[in-house]
Amino acid sequence: MIHSAQRIAQTLIHVTQITTVCVLVASCSNTGARNESKTPASSPTSKPANMKYKKVEPANALGYAKVTLGDGATYAEGVIDGKGAEVIAPQTTLFVTDITDATALLQFANKFLFVDLDKGPVDVSLFETTKGFEFAEPFRSGLALVKVNDEQFYINADGERPLKETYDHAETFHNDRALVYQGERKRIIDPKGHTIKELKYDQTNPYTASLWQVTRIKGDLYLSGFVDLNGKEVVPLIYEEIGMYEEDVKRTRVRIKDKLGFLDENALVAIPLIYEYAEIFGKGKARVRLNGRVFFIDPMGKEVAE
Repeated sequence: MIHSAQRIAQTLIHVTQITTVCVLVASCSNTGARNESKTPASSPTSKPANMKYKKVEPANALGYAKVTLGDGATYAEGVIDGKGAEVIAPQTTLFVTDITDATALLQFANKFLFVDLDKGPVDVSLFETTKGFEFAEPFRSGLALVKVNDEQFYINADGERPLKETYDHAETFHNDRALVYQGERKRIIDPKGHTIKELKYDQTNPYTASLWQVTRIKGDLYLSGFVDLNGKEVVPLIYEEIGMYEEDVKRTRVRIKDKLGFLDENALVAIPLIYEYAEIFGKGKARVRLNGRVFFIDPMGKEVAE
C-alpha cells in the first residue's frame, strides 16, 4: 500500500510484498497509485548467497552490503543482506551512495531516495513513480541533509523537519556538528539546531572531520587558519596558501611568504616550512626544492629515492 503525505519530506511509502518495505521520499508523483497484492508481479527474486557478483563491498554492522554486476552499459548496483539475499536487485539505473544501519541512500535517475532495507526485498518498480529529493546525503547524528526546490534542510528518520529552517548551503553532521549558511551568516549548529558559534570569517571550508579552515581577505592577501568543532580558533590565520588535505598521507601543503611545508590532520606542522618549492604527495612521496637542490621526501619529511 502506498501512502502519500502532503508535507514535503514527510512521506512513508509502504509496499506490501513478502514483508512491508518503507521508502522515505520527498513526495509521491502518483498519489493515487496503490498496490494491495501480497506478491506484486514485479517482485524481485532473492538470489542464493553464493551468487557471483563483480564486487561485494564490506558489509555494515547489520550485514547489508553494496554489490555490483556487469561493465559499461550493463553495470548495475544493488544491496544484499547478511545471508546474501538481494534486498535491492542490481539495477543499471541506480547508484547505492550509502548504507547506514538499515537505510540505503540511492540515486535513481535524477533523484535521491532513502530506502528501508530491514523488511525484505524492495519493489524497485516503485522508484519510477516516486518523486525523490533533488539531492540528499546520508543520515548522521539522526539527521539527513536534503534539497527540495533548491532549498536545503534536514530531516529525521520519520521524514519530519525538526529544525524547521532552510539553508543556502549546509553540511552533513559529523561529531554532532554541522556548518550552515544563510546569506552571509555562517554558523556551526548541533543536531537540535542550536547555534554553537557564529563564524565571522570571509571564507569557511571543511578540512577534516574535526576542523574547518577559515580565511580572512585583506586586499589581495588571503590569510587562513583553523577552528575546531566548537568554532574555537586553534590555529591562527597565518597561512597565505593552504592546499587540499591528502587523506592517504594525512598531509596538506601550506605556504607562508615564499616557504612551503606540510600540515597533518590536526593542522599541526608535520614537515617544516623550509622549501622553496613543493609538490603535493603522489605514491607516498613529494618533490621538493631546498637551497636549489631538488629531491623527494616521504610524509615524515625524510628524503627518499626518486
